[in-house]
Amino acid sequence: MGVHADVSRIGRHRPRGVIGLALVAGALLAGCGGPRNGVTLEACLAEHTDAAAPSLLPPCVWTTVGAMPTERDYVAGVVDCELGGVRDAPAALEAQAIAARTYLARRLERRGNDSPLPLTSRFQCWRSDIRPHARAAALATRDRVMHVDGALINANYVAGAGRLREDCTPRSPAANGYGDTTWEAMRRAYLDARRARRRRPFDGVWWTEVVVTRNEDREGEAVEGTPMASPHPTNRGAMGQNAAVCLARRGYDTEDILRYFYGADVELYVPLHPPLDPLVLPPEALEPEPPPPPDLSDGDDAAPPAG
Repeated sequence: MGVHADVSRIGRHRPRGVIGLALVAGALLAGCGGPRNGVTLEACLAEHTDAAAPSLLPPCVWTTVGAMPTERDYVAGVVDCELGGVRDAPAALEAQAIAARTYLARRLERRGNDSPLPLTSRFQCWRSDIRPHARAAALATRDRVMHVDGALINANYVAGAGRLREDCTPRSPAANGYGDTTWEAMRRAYLDARRARRRRPFDGVWWTEVVVTRNEDREGEAVEGTPMASPHPTNRGAMGQNAAVCLARRGYDTEDILRYFYGADVELYVPLHPPLDPLVLPPEALEPEPPPPPDLSDGDDAAPPAG
């Protein structure tokens, strides 16, 4: 069986945009209303806050269905929705958890925890029925986020091409169902559509390869940003989920996968290391949000036909 036979439904959601890091105190200012899961943010915080284990993220997040523990339920639910169908590539699921957590952190810095998180592809896809291997990936990477020089990166990610070569680079657009063209021509068409505010320049999701970056062994200014976000030091490219699974199956570990897409100088915060201080993030880390990327949320779950 080919290495991509069971990943054709990975990441069939909108590409990710820029988000930010929040203070736990801001979580207490959540709006009122009847959460559908019956849990208020105050109740969740009272149960899950542990003063002995400080974290960059609040212990609970406020969502459109109510409050939930950040790591156990929110991050794990994103991992399950995005890559839960993959059971033989745990490093890819852990990389997804770190990207999703970094993405969440960027949003919270900008908007705080009183703005409910959408649990759809408008923000991050989320699944309530979390499978054990997805939750394990979230808990194994607990608190880890990506940063460069003390600034959280954007952590964009998309599905990317589903038909890949043995080295995990994309086969031709034709092999991915897009006819006689090139990835560069499709990238130019994507940029034209973005300027025209057209959200879906092509069918399916494998066309999102045009925004995936491969930054293995690159550092600093040599790192290529993704065109789905504004040029900025925190734009470190975008991960391709299909390629991440391919790399994991080839033996890449979690950090290797992340640095393959985001650059060799990406660092990971872990609880045993000095934590980042959210109060001293550099001003350049808070660039204006880019225009919304293409919306892939219309329910098109069918894989593009192979050429």
